[in-house]
Amino acid sequence: MRLTQLLPLLCSGLFWPLAAAELGPVSAKDTLWSLAKAARGDAPYSMYQVIIALQQKNPRAFIGNNVHHVQNGAVLQIPTTAEIAAVDPELARQKVEADEQLWRQLQRHGPRAQGGSSSATNRLIAGQQKFVSPFPQVQTGLSATPATPATPATPATPATPAIVAAAPAVPTAPLPPLKTPAAQPAIVQSQGRSTTTSAPHWTDRLQTNSTLGLESRLFAKQGLQQQARVQNSVNFLQEWYWQAEDESHSWTFSPYLRWDQRDAERHLIDIRQAFWLTLGQGWELKLGIDQVFWGVTESQHLVDIVNQTDFVDNIDGESKLGQPMLQFNLFGDFGNLQTFVLPYFRQRTLPGVNGRLRLPLIVEQDKAVFASDDKQQHIDWALRYAKQIDQLDIGLSYFQGTSREPGYIPTAQGTLLPYYAQIKQWGLDAQWIVDSWIWKLETIRRSDGQSHYRALTGGFEYSMVGVWDSDFDLGWLMEYQYDSRGMNATAIGQRDLFIGTRLAWNDAAGTELLFGIAQDLDDSGSRSGLLEASTRYNNNVRLRLDAWFFQTRSPEQQIWWLRQDDYLQLGIDYYF
Repeated sequence: MRLTQLLPLLCSGLFWPLAAAELGPVSAKDTLWSLAKAARGDAPYSMYQVIIALQQKNPRAFIGNNVHHVQNGAVLQIPTTAEIAAVDPELARQKVEADEQLWRQLQRHGPRAQGGSSSATNRLIAGQQKFVSPFPQVQTGLSATPATPATPATPATPATPAIVAAAPAVPTAPLPPLKTPAAQPAIVQSQGRSTTTSAPHWTDRLQTNSTLGLESRLFAKQGLQQQARVQNSVNFLQEWYWQAEDESHSWTFSPYLRWDQRDAERHLIDIRQAFWLTLGQGWELKLGIDQVFWGVTESQHLVDIVNQTDFVDNIDGESKLGQPMLQFNLFGDFGNLQTFVLPYFRQRTLPGVNGRLRLPLIVEQDKAVFASDDKQQHIDWALRYAKQIDQLDIGLSYFQGTSREPGYIPTAQGTLLPYYAQIKQWGLDAQWIVDSWIWKLETIRRSDGQSHYRALTGGFEYSMVGVWDSDFDLGWLMEYQYDSRGMNATAIGQRDLFIGTRLAWNDAAGTELLFGIAQDLDDSGSRSGLLEASTRYNNNVRLRLDAWFFQTRSPEQQIWWLRQDDYLQLGIDYYF
């Protein structure tokens, strides 16, 4: 499940008095949060109002009109209280959130990430970090396909757009601490021309991030096969990103390691990302291993089919294994057309003998059965066309190849063999934003040559900003899940109703919480629920709390085998 992310930048500990006329010069130790907090002082305004007021007061200091792209060495003029008060709080929040996502994509995939390329339509899941897109483009004077931001070598003065009504940004999970995007060489003025102080070495363009995660799952009961109640694990993600000086191509490499105390099947060495990206005018080419996300709904992701699910990491289906691919994108005013060639298939990770959240019989993954004679070497392919029309985002997709979702064949030895069929899938995802409402829909039609079925997930999210005259934001979610296979479906939601609530504290720690229940509409005694919460302890440590419960009295329900697997998971992520 996705969590709301509002502003994951922490205060760096620098404070200026409100009476000061200027802030800066901005250095690498400053964060957007610290700058805004210093400018606000004790004034009764939201941080979003202050951030936008800072940008409007200092347009030259924000490269590409992005509030998260602050020019190194810039001196910021502090806006007056009247200028801050004149900024609409909700529209300012939308602008800050949208710019944060554009900045993240720019850092990872270059400037064309803002132009509707795959970089702006992928979910990048790295360990426990989730980088989610696409995002509804906030109408703040930017075009439907925003132009590439001005580079520090040509610091144009963008016109400061007026903050107009726009859709709330799509909620996302917390991101690791973001260093001030002021890592470019300082700009000096010489005879009316902008020049850099020195040419950067190639190593200056190499970015590295490391994340160490510790998790402990505490189960309410022993497993049905007498598995232990406590399960600990550790994971590590290393990320390297390099971009050429002319920003025409880049390299990304992200290996991931996981070790589990109980279940050997949870041990994993994976390459989440390892690709070369090059781009031109209206096109983009990617070769290597990457993670791609399609979809808009909260409770299920029906259209999301490119990457295989890392099921033992998280049962919500959002953790993904890296997928080898050749990806070519065309983008422009007509929309965004993505083409994928997927030359190698990866099996789904599943719990082992001592694992929890598993089927009653052992699954022999090394004996998997494939419908194709080419087995894992079968070449799959996929297409997706996406277009934004005013406040409507719509995507049409097609996939042909090996199903990411296995069936199971029982054996005479009392075990199960995973079976991967050859399928064709048509998909539609749409998101329509009306004031504080976000209406969402995902639907698919899938066939395997012998049978076909349809599935749908649709509903809404309604956001309440500053409830009870506080800094809290409260969101309500409702989605209906349907699968034409009924009780023969391999997914839980055959005819279920998901109801949830999302609460954001809007504090410097980025504290947030999501709670939801999926109720079976055909069986009043069957339901499942989840709780996700996170906060920051300091600039390098994030704390997480996750919980799931499963309740049913019917052996026909799929969650019957999970009825003793209610658990609470405590997690700590350390960024360095």
